[in-house]
Amino acid sequence: MEFRKKYEKLIDLVILFIVITSITLAIKYYFKPFIAMIIIFCVSKPLYKFIIKFNIPAGIAGALSIFFVNTVLIIIIIYLGNSIYWLIDKLYYENINSIEELLLYAGQFLEGNINFVEKALAILDKDLIKSGASATGEGIMSYFIGNVCAYFMLVDRDKIVGLLKKILPKDIINKVTYQRGNLREIVIIQVVLIIISTIEMIIGFIILKVERPIFLGVICGILDILPYVGTIIVFIPIIIYNIIVKDYLIAFGLIVLYILVQVIREILEAKFLSSKLQIHPLLIFLSIYIGIKLFGILGLMVGPLYGILANEIIYHEG
Repeated sequence: MEFRKKYEKLIDLVILFIVITSITLAIKYYFKPFIAMIIIFCVSKPLYKFIIKFNIPAGIAGALSIFFVNTVLIIIIIYLGNSIYWLIDKLYYENINSIEELLLYAGQFLEGNINFVEKALAILDKDLIKSGASATGEGIMSYFIGNVCAYFMLVDRDKIVGLLKKILPKDIINKVTYQRGNLREIVIIQVVLIIISTIEMIIGFIILKVERPIFLGVICGILDILPYVGTIIVFIPIIIYNIIVKDYLIAFGLIVLYILVQVIREILEAKFLSSKLQIHPLLIFLSIYIGIKLFGILGLMVGPLYGILANEIIYHEG
């Protein structure tokens, strides 16, 4: 009993970590539609509230909201796909000689390194292809289930909240309600950071005279949701392209731009979250880093959430 009292806060922090980790891992591995559900719900909610004002039944309003969001998403994907195809096609035909020269060198390299080729082909075995196809199918299914769950969250939100209030202890409900504002702040800050990063990259692309800077900047902004690997998906092909056409200065500039955007994002994220949530920037930075390492994209939310709750335990409880 004395031990419990002496190390009460430390024990509470460990228990909190175990609980959050368990829930997050369960969501990550066993309920993948969670992310799609939350995103679709958050995006559809304002439209749902607007439609409800016209005395349209909740079920129809929810279906219309989900349908509209998905329609817009499909249009955006089609537009981006066409734009990417047009850009690649244009770059290829404008630099066909340089690209063919590179392919020739690559062919000569592969011919002289047949063992390397065999090993590379061995990696692309049937199991890998099957797992890729399975992951794609699972992703589509997860997205579909996420839409269904988002629909019921819109339509039956009050019933779901009422059920949770009956199941969960009152003090937990009160804490969740109290922290809801902080969670909203985390989401808003992430959106603001994505916008800032997008603007930075558009300006950088314009300065470096990269073709279609606004389009590429927006793509980078969308991919910025994925920590660390998101924007680099766009940067690497552009850097390689500029190396192919021997624009080494632009290639170097793109590398500098990428590093600069990432550094600024990390600094601003820690600063914004710490100022809004009244938590030291170092704790925020560490919580984000550890969260991403442990949980991937979910860590962007879970890391700061743990930091908030840990701060509450350390400074406000007892």
